[in-house]
Amino acid sequence: MSSLEADPSPSLQRRLLWRLTLGIGLLLGTLFVALDVLLDLTVYQRLDQFLEARANAFSVQLERRGHEDMDTLLAAYDLAGHTEFFAIYDGGGRLRTKSGNSTGGAVSLPQRLGASIHYDTTLPDGHRGRAFARPLSTDGWLVLATERESWDRTERRMHGIMAGGIVLAILLAVAMCLLLVRHAFRTMTEEGSRLAAMSPDQAAQLHVDHLPREMQSYARAVRDALERSHQALERERRFSRHVAHELRTPVAEVRLAVEHALREGDAPALRKGMEAALCANARMERSIHALLALSRWESGLESPEPDPLDLSMLLRQLIDATAGSHPDAPPVQLQAPPSAWVHSDTGMLERILANLLHNALDYGDPARPVRVRLQQEADGYRLRVCNAASGLHAEDVAHFGERYWRGRDRGGDRRHAGLGLALSQALANALGLRLVFSLEHDEVIATLGPFAAL
Repeated sequence: MSSLEADPSPSLQRRLLWRLTLGIGLLLGTLFVALDVLLDLTVYQRLDQFLEARANAFSVQLERRGHEDMDTLLAAYDLAGHTEFFAIYDGGGRLRTKSGNSTGGAVSLPQRLGASIHYDTTLPDGHRGRAFARPLSTDGWLVLATERESWDRTERRMHGIMAGGIVLAILLAVAMCLLLVRHAFRTMTEEGSRLAAMSPDQAAQLHVDHLPREMQSYARAVRDALERSHQALERERRFSRHVAHELRTPVAEVRLAVEHALREGDAPALRKGMEAALCANARMERSIHALLALSRWESGLESPEPDPLDLSMLLRQLIDATAGSHPDAPPVQLQAPPSAWVHSDTGMLERILANLLHNALDYGDPARPVRVRLQQEADGYRLRVCNAASGLHAEDVAHFGERYWRGRDRGGDRRHAGLGLALSQALANALGLRLVFSLEHDEVIATLGPFAAL
């Protein structure tokens, strides 16, 4: 796609900007309408009050002087131009007199008469005006009118001022919103550039406390995703390294055994070579199975499926099965309650216990028994597997659970790939258990727990 083509993805900044502009415009437009209505009411209320005050004063003067002096009174109120107009009607609505400036005709009465009333009308000089009619005490009507065009011009000027102010306020608000939105999104842009230049192993350096509160949850999610990506990448690299490391020696052994058998050419040599190849192949299979299991549990592809189980019964079954596969191994002494019901994944737990038992039988002193104790403590059941290990040191125990560590002078041990305790440690972590190794009085103790009792 050409770089000149428009980006089809929606712009959050543009969307936010036009929505803010629309919202501010609607708000200020509503305010303009409200102010306009209030201004109209205020202006014409003042005009009506002025007309009513003038009419009341005129009627008081008229009642004091009497109708015989009406022409003199009207002449005194007669003003040049078209500012004010007066007219007096009798009870039947017939014109009795009018102001001298009403050259084109008198101010008309409203169509409906009753109490005092304000109404719009056309003045005798043809201009638009506002009038007030009130009944007289002498059975008649007094009408006072004034032009409203100057009031309308004032109102229009005020409308223009308000409209201009509203438009200016909208423009200023839009400009301010544009600056604020750009400033707010500048942080996102800078963080995006920093993320683009960041490698997965630098995810821990992604600090979110300096970001706005609304962005912190998103930044944490990005950081967690980067950390998971880095962990997955490290697992893949570790798996590749371990596969290459673990298979290198068995593959070399298979090649040497086959080459030696072919070179000798006799049946015993061929048989011995095939046995060596089968032994190396079995070792490779164990390594691959252990590595795949470790990879599945560490990556979360498999998760525990806990069910109620009797831990004492499971231990008895595993001890019987393990003793049958190790006829020359030392005996196993079990100290456990008749039943110990816990909540755990049977398959995962069985694999952990089997690895611990096989490891104790393979590396224990044949003259001393392996002791397995299951005890209930304050926080739950704890399992301890103890075997004699006179040749071990405290620094050796610290390496238990590390991959491919086989102990002193055990690099050629063909029974173990150095992954059993590492797999047991990973499975224990997945079950929420602690697997701890210690050395006490030339005896290795593997402690697993606590198991919450049911």
